Amino acid sequence: MRVAHVSVYYQEGLGYEENHLPFFQAAMGAHVSIITSTLPFATWQGLERPQTETVPGVYEERGVRIHRLNARFRFRKGTQLLLDGLESVLRETKPDILHIHSPIGSLTVQALSAARSLGLPAVIDCHLWRFLTYPRGPVRRAYYQLFRRLILPHYASVIERYIPLGPEPEHILRDLFGIPHSRMTHSTLGADTRSFRYDESAGLEIRRSLGIPDEARVILFGGRIDPGKEVEVLVEAWNSLADKYGLYLLLVGPAARGIAERLTQAAHPSARSRLVLTGFVPNAELPSYMSAADIAVWPGNTGIAMNEAMACHNVLVHSDEAAGRHLTMYGNGVAFERGNAGSLSRALDSILADPLRLADMRLRSRRLAEDVFDWKVVAARTLGIYNDVLRGTNMSTAIW
Repeated sequence: MRVAHVSVYYQEGLGYEENHLPFFQAAMGAHVSIITSTLPFATWQGLERPQTETVPGVYEERGVRIHRLNARFRFRKGTQLLLDGLESVLRETKPDILHIHSPIGSLTVQALSAARSLGLPAVIDCHLWRFLTYPRGPVRRAYYQLFRRLILPHYASVIERYIPLGPEPEHILRDLFGIPHSRMTHSTLGADTRSFRYDESAGLEIRRSLGIPDEARVILFGGRIDPGKEVEVLVEAWNSLADKYGLYLLLVGPAARGIAERLTQAAHPSARSRLVLTGFVPNAELPSYMSAADIAVWPGNTGIAMNEAMACHNVLVHSDEAAGRHLTMYGNGVAFERGNAGSLSRALDSILADPLRLADMRLRSRRLAEDVFDWKVVAARTLGIYNDVLRGTNMSTAIW
C-alpha cells in the first residue's frame, strides 16, 4: 500500500503524531511519504532562538520519503499555508490513499482539491480539542461554518473516512462540523513503548541530578506550560499535600513568559524547594524524566505526553472532561473536577495514601499503553482503516 501524509509541519525529534505514525506504518511494509512545508515547528518547542527553514527537496528518514515544499501562502504565523507543487508530488508518488491531518485549514482545502483532481481517496484525522475551538468569536464561528456548510460537503465525494483521535475530537467532528458517526472510525494518538518505558536507573539518575531523594514521591506534569494547562491548579493541590508526603512536583517543559515565576511564587514557602521546573526537554530524554515520577497530572488541557507518561508506568490524573477518559479505562488513573484544586488534592491523596493501589495502577498504565496506545497498534489500526476504504467496506468502530 502507498500512503501519503499531508501535514503543515514536520520536524524530526519531536513527539507528535507525524513523528511516529508514518514511520510505524512504513515499518509494517507500507510505502509512506510525508508532504510538508519547509517551515520549522519553533512555537511548540518553546525555543527563543530563531530557527531557519529547511531546504526544499526530498529527504529519506527511517524508510519514509519526506517531500519538503515551499509555502506559497502563509497566514497566522505559518499555521495556514499552501504548498508549491503539492498536486505534482501526489501525481508523481501515486499513493493509494491520502491521509490529511486536520479537518480545517487552507492546506486541507488544497489537499482535498488535489485528491479530487487525481481521483484519490482521502481520510481526515482529527485531534482538535475543545481548548483549540472554544470559546470562539464571530470570525472563528464563521470560519468553522465555512468548513461545515461549504468546504467539507463540497469534497464529500473524496473524503472516505473521518478518524477522531479521542472522544473529544469525535464530539467536535459531530457537533462543530456535522459529521455523522457513521462516517467515523475511531483511533488514538499513541506512544512509542520501546522508547517510553520505565527505567529505574535512568529515573534515579534524573532524581539525583535534580536533588530529589531516591525514596520521595514525585508528581509530574509534562508539556508546554501555558494558561490553558492550568498548572497553577496543580501547584495549589500539591501545596496541600507536599509536607504530608514529602512530595515533589516536577514540571517538565517550556513555560510561557512569566508563568514559571508565578508558579514558583505560588508554591508554599515550606515546599518551594521541592518544586522543580526543567524548561524544554527533548523528546528523546523524556522517558528518563517520566521514569523519575510516580503520578502524572494534567489539570487542564491534555497532551500527547499523557500517552508517553502512561507507557512509563505513571498513574494518570486528569480533569473530568471527555478528552482524557479513554486514557484511564484500565483503572490506571482518576479524574477530578477541572479547576477545583481541592478535588485534585483529594484525588492525589487517595492514591498516595495507598501504596499497593499506586503500584497496581502503575502496572495498569503500562498494560494499557501496550494494548491500545502503542504506535504499532495505532499504525496497524490506521492501515486497517485504509484497507477498508479501498475495499469499500469501511465500518464505524469505537475503541472507548
